Amino acid sequence: MERRTRLRIMDMVLGPLFIGLLFAAKIVYKILFSWWLDPWCQRKTNGSLWNDVQSNFYFLTSIGELVKEKPLRILPLDYASINVVFKNLCFCFTRGQGEVHISISPSHAPKEFTQLGYVIAALDSRDITALEPMGCLSEAAQVVRPRLDALDKAFSESEYPEFKKKLSHEKESGRIRTRQLEWELNKRLYH
Repeated sequence: MERRTRLRIMDMVLGPLFIGLLFAAKIVYKILFSWWLDPWCQRKTNGSLWNDVQSNFYFLTSIGELVKEKPLRILPLDYASINVVFKNLCFCFTRGQGEVHISISPSHAPKEFTQLGYVIAALDSRDITALEPMGCLSEAAQVVRPRLDALDKAFSESEYPEFKKKLSHEKESGRIRTRQLEWELNKRLYH
C-alpha cells in the first residue's frame, strides 16, 4: 500500500512538472527559434518541391510562373506547397508524408482548386475509376503534357462555367463511389 501511495504522489508531482517543462520549452522555441527557423525550413522544402516540379513539368515551368506567397504559410511536418500559373491554369503542387497531390484551378478563379484526377476524368469524359493512379510527379506529367492545350481551353473564362458543371458531376460520382466502397468495407468488417 505504501508503494502505491508513493507512485501516486510521484505522478501528481512529476506530471505537472513535466507538462510545465514542455510548455516552457515551447515558449523558448517560439521566442528564440520559431520566427526564423520555421520560415527557413518551409522555404527549403518548397524549394525542393519546386526543383522536382521543374524537372518533371519542364513544359509547364519553362513558360509558367511560380507564385510567390506573401506571407509564407508554415505547413506542418515535411509538407511543401507551391503554385504555378500557366496561361489560364493555376497548378497547386503539394507534397508531404510521401504523397504528392496536384490540383488545378482557373487563373481567373484561383480559389476553385480541383484534384487533377477529377479534371482529367471530366476532360476525357471518363469515369474517375477508369483512370490509372498517378503516384508521382513524372506519372502526372505524362498525363498532363498531352492535354495541356485542352486544359488551358477548358479553364478559360469563356469555357470554364460549362466545364465546371462537368467537374461537379465527376466529383459527385467520386463521392458516390467512395461511399459505396466504404459501405462494402464496413459490411465485410462488421458482418
